[in-house]
Amino acid sequence: MVVITLIVYLAGGTQSATPHLYYIPILSAAFLSGPTGGIAVALLAGLACGPLMPLDANAGTAQDTVNWLIRGGGFLLIGGLAGLISRQFARHMENFRDFALHSPTTGLPNRAALLDRLTDQIDRRPQAATMLAILKVRLTKTEEIISTLGYDQGEHLMQLLATRLESTAAGKNGIYNINPSRLATIIEAETVEQAQATADALLEDVRRPVILEGIPVAVDAHIGIALYPDHGQTAVELLRAVSQAAEIAVARDLDNFVFEPATSENFRNRLLLLSDLRAAPRTAQLMLHYQPMIDLGSGQCVGTEALLRWSHPTRGMIPPGEFISLAEATGMISPLTLWVARTAIRQLKIWQEAGIGQAISINLSARDLDNPRMVNEIEQLLRDFQVAPSRLILEVTESAVMHSYMTVIPLLERLTGMGCKIAIDDFGTGYSSLACLRHLPAATLKLDRSFCVDIATDTKQRHIVQATIGMAHELELKIVAEGIENEQVLKEMRQLGCDIAQGYHISRPVPEADFRKWLEANGKPPA
Repeated sequence: MVVITLIVYLAGGTQSATPHLYYIPILSAAFLSGPTGGIAVALLAGLACGPLMPLDANAGTAQDTVNWLIRGGGFLLIGGLAGLISRQFARHMENFRDFALHSPTTGLPNRAALLDRLTDQIDRRPQAATMLAILKVRLTKTEEIISTLGYDQGEHLMQLLATRLESTAAGKNGIYNINPSRLATIIEAETVEQAQATADALLEDVRRPVILEGIPVAVDAHIGIALYPDHGQTAVELLRAVSQAAEIAVARDLDNFVFEPATSENFRNRLLLLSDLRAAPRTAQLMLHYQPMIDLGSGQCVGTEALLRWSHPTRGMIPPGEFISLAEATGMISPLTLWVARTAIRQLKIWQEAGIGQAISINLSARDLDNPRMVNEIEQLLRDFQVAPSRLILEVTESAVMHSYMTVIPLLERLTGMGCKIAIDDFGTGYSSLACLRHLPAATLKLDRSFCVDIATDTKQRHIVQATIGMAHELELKIVAEGIENEQVLKEMRQLGCDIAQGYHISRPVPEADFRKWLEANGKPPA
């Protein structure tokens, strides 16, 4: 202020433009201290540039009273307005920061807030005797609550659970809503076991029923745990580690899981594999192999199962168990199923023109059964290739049927109404009741391969298989025994009255050209 006053005087007084320099401290004070600071500095500026400051310093001409009063009033007006604008701007910025750091639905601190807090904790470092642990709570069974009571009650549930968990976590770091149905907290622990004990206590709180609209509802959860500095040196690395740990806890149905370094590489490989899998259908990497099924009475081939194989350009043949489960977990299974259906039906057309009346079985996953468009797609493919639907057998696992029994039955009935045949795969592993079984529009039961193990030496196993075969025949169902690995098991199944056999002892899954050779060598069935 003193410097500006000196500049104004040396420049010749208020008749020059230099008095405008006073706006610099006025505006600075207004933006730093609000209206009070802006008005205070404006008042000082008005006095400094007031009656003691000449209009013309060289001539010694004084200012008119009106002149310096108007100037001083202008300073006060600008200082006050700038202060008000500054205060409003600060409020908006605070609201914006609050919005950026909190979930707009639950009002709880979000992922960004967790990263800020975690970074601050890492910078300050906990005491040497303790570790910093981040716990991620992965809630399950929340979709049922939302679909029944609505999203507002789902958000209220998250708020209630967060309040519970805050007291259990016993820290100053709070509970964070980092994603839908995902909460997290930061704790200090002396040992891994102490972090797991806290996780167990959090789970107890989550699993206690919550009252929503007068209804006691319960959710389940799994918890991932990551430790600093063992599992990451930064907040981002720790959050990635705990997310992977939580997903493994869910996949393995564990209460909690502590991150393991090897996990990160597995997730990276899965991500790369998923990316390659998306490109596989359009880059000719996929193929079907065919495994024949023979009638145990006549010995003739009565059908074949089409099994998907993936020949990766750099990794070679990838086991189906490795990529099928990945496709099911990520929602890619339906596109793969449609590829299999299209390829199998095209092959049926080729065989039809070659005079081979062979039926082909393809597998439908649980996700496929939840997709009503799948039936339309299969129906259209049969129509496009002019293939009789009776030559296409659709295999669904017993567990998939029981998972969505009420919705699956109409879909299967629609498929059988088209003329397709239904086979219940892996029978004996899905806990279906006989009452459910009699309502299934299936023509075939495929015994799980575990029933073939030790059947020649285990009397109880033999009785179970015999009873199952008898029950199926009473329900007018054919029985296929999978996993026939040797001649002894084949004979046992024939003696027990099993209808059809499939397994490595008969033939491994082979490419189409090799399957044709097998047909020629083992007796081609009539067209």
